[in-house]
Amino acid sequence: MIRCARAANTRLLILPVLLAGYLCLCCQVQSASAQISFCGEQVPMERDFVSFRLMDIIKKNLKYRNFLPVLKAKTDVYFPMIVPILQQYNIPEDFKYLPVVESGFTNATSRVGAQGVWQFMPATAAAMGLEVSYDNDERNHLLKSTHAACRYLRQLYAQLHSWTLAAAAYNAGAGNISRNMKRQNSSDYYQLMLNNETAQYIYKIIAIKQLFESPELYMPGFGYNVFSKTSGSTSVFSTAPANDNQFRSIRINIGKKANLPAVAVAFSAKLQENAAFEDGQLVSVMLLDDLQANGVYIRRNTRISGRGWIVSNRIYVDLGFGNTVILCDNEGRKGVRPEALKTGGDVRLMKI
Repeated sequence: MIRCARAANTRLLILPVLLAGYLCLCCQVQSASAQISFCGEQVPMERDFVSFRLMDIIKKNLKYRNFLPVLKAKTDVYFPMIVPILQQYNIPEDFKYLPVVESGFTNATSRVGAQGVWQFMPATAAAMGLEVSYDNDERNHLLKSTHAACRYLRQLYAQLHSWTLAAAAYNAGAGNISRNMKRQNSSDYYQLMLNNETAQYIYKIIAIKQLFESPELYMPGFGYNVFSKTSGSTSVFSTAPANDNQFRSIRINIGKKANLPAVAVAFSAKLQENAAFEDGQLVSVMLLDDLQANGVYIRRNTRISGRGWIVSNRIYVDLGFGNTVILCDNEGRKGVRPEALKTGGDVRLMKI
């Protein structure tokens, strides 16, 4: 199957993911009340590498936050036109974000010849019933190309039996996805080892979906105003005016109460000094007590590390124990203040 290539100009919107090293311990980009899903299929955010990759792509999109409102304005025009067609073919509505990633809703031509909002290659377009000629290229006709895209997606789903895999096959071709599934003995997109572009493709679609549907989670003091939310004017992070530093923040499941339950077990630790902490860096602590959690036993005087993320002027750290061991300040509040890293000091690891 000939792949549908991404338009060249969309590379300015979504950059490739730079994978972290072997210590890619990251927070879950999800709220306490809902899981992140794509086409009704749950995204396995409990896997560290999945949550880190998605979060990384979302944060890279925020570098182009001035363009996001322009793109959102386009979707306000085009979504009402393509969603009823998706519904006509019983295709999940989340596929409306596919042309956002493919072309940014422009009739762009990619370097390999893909054309139109849905970025069809000529042979695939012709196979789906579109005329592709010098004086009449129906790949540039929004409604006709949307019907063709729906027919193609139904065909991919019939072959792969998963909407997530169908979306991946839209990028790489059903043959490539099927061969990788057979060779790796897995039908889990998030587990498959694919070429770099296809390995990131679903994450890019989900990232755009998250930014358009829940901008307040990722753009403090910014998302509600820009995306015309009416239920508030600030983000879940703080009430301070928006500034560049706030754009580094992500949402993390910290619960509603500042203090941990009384049943938590506390282990003493000392925070390693870091005078110039930046969002996403490793935070290290030295254990002052023996620690046992999730079948792992670590002796005192051992250093352990996890990635830290700034949320509402506190640093929260994923220590890699399935979120059952949480870094707290010496008073038992989750996370530590950035200034605490400059001097080190006593902290607690709370096991819940």
